[in-house]
Amino acid sequence: MRGIFVDIENELIDIAHEVEMLARGTEIYINQEEKAEPALAWLLVQGLASGVEKVYTGCERVMSMIARGIDNAKIETEDGWHISLLKRMAHPFPEIRPAVIEQDTYRALDRLRAFRHRQRNVYGLGLDADIVLERALETTHVFGRFRDDLEAFLRRQPSG
Repeated sequence: MRGIFVDIENELIDIAHEVEMLARGTEIYINQEEKAEPALAWLLVQGLASGVEKVYTGCERVMSMIARGIDNAKIETEDGWHISLLKRMAHPFPEIRPAVIEQDTYRALDRLRAFRHRQRNVYGLGLDADIVLERALETTHVFGRFRDDLEAFLRRQPSG
């Protein structure tokens, strides 16, 4: 088995643990939302937003590993590189590999990418708690799709 496959599997395990914590945090938020004093509500919303960001960033790290290790392509970090990387994974790389993720997974990850951008660029009080909760609830499903797509992709790769 190529080293990149092991690295990807290890990364997926770490992301899965983050997803599990995000799901638990989401349950806590839902149970506390109405009765939480403002600082606790702020902490909960911040925690959920950070969890979504961490999960997406982990998925992006895996996609970068594929771009570098399988596509043999340098990841440019200029403006727009996040969406370029995501699009690259949703399309075949001619004569190298098929698409890594399905179009539905691409769209779902793109929603998390856009949220991550907003989360990183706004103060905590500027976050819409309803949108944070919505994205947090989506993240488990999105990660499951991403992992399924990756596992299917990796099964099709030569192990040489």
